[in-house]
Amino acid sequence: MMREKRRYILVESTIEIGEIARRDFEFELYKELLHTIGELNYFRANPKVIKYIRGNQFVLKCSLAKYKETILALTFIKRIAGKEVGFYTIGASGTIRALQKPKGKISASISV
Repeated sequence: MMREKRRYILVESTIEIGEIARRDFEFELYKELLHTIGELNYFRANPKVIKYIRGNQFVLKCSLAKYKETILALTFIKRIAGKEVGFYTIGASGTIRALQKPKGKISASISV
């Protein structure tokens, strides 16, 4: 049997996740994702919160086949546990390590 390919998504929230208990946050997030993308796509995406980073960022794991739908569904979620929230995707990668690497600065030189 082949192992399922995954994608890790770094997500930033407009609220501090510490304001809501993590277990409650995860339950509400999964419930809203299920409502937004539907049962079949939710089952195929199989989203899981893997890691919390700082106060308002977390890593969400999902299947490679449905990661675009998962990112899109995150943008439609406006309330978690009765609080208004917005989710922004910072990046997506095949490994957590590559996802957390700081992006290099792009330097541009302008000549006159």
